Amino acid sequence: MPVTGCMEPANLPVAVQPADDNESFLSRFEHCTLPESEWSHLAHVRVAWLYLSHESPDAALRKICDGILRYNTEVLHRPEKYSETVTVAFVHIVLGRMQPAEPWNAFAASIDDLLDPQKPVLLNYYSKDRLFSDEARNCFVEPDLMKLPCFDVFDPACKT
Repeated sequence: MPVTGCMEPANLPVAVQPADDNESFLSRFEHCTLPESEWSHLAHVRVAWLYLSHESPDAALRKICDGILRYNTEVLHRPEKYSETVTVAFVHIVLGRMQPAEPWNAFAASIDDLLDPQKPVLLNYYSKDRLFSDEARNCFVEPDLMKLPCFDVFDPACKT
């Protein structure tokens, strides 16, 4: 049963605007042909939004985590930059912000606070030591300051 305020995929839009822009973007991400210059923090959030719009939260979470690690490895050649905790926590936050029938452009316009490098949103949930620890990079660790939105919707598993 979903947590109040968290959307189930069946209630979310199948958002493809204009033409197949989202499909094309996701395909380039999945095939590691998305240029590094386009792999921004907003692109990470877009990947999460797209998978969460079409998959169950657990299935989306695994695709997001696996896809970002693969992209970091194959395109960036920096697998050590991947953080399981950062990725999983952002997926929780994105799911908590999604609204039924909201297209990507509207969602993206409403999340400036998630993209502000001066005030990293995850530091509302995690202390710096916990968030940037080796353990958090390799395995999801629960927040130590505040519960993540939609936490009970997922069954996050340690990636070892």
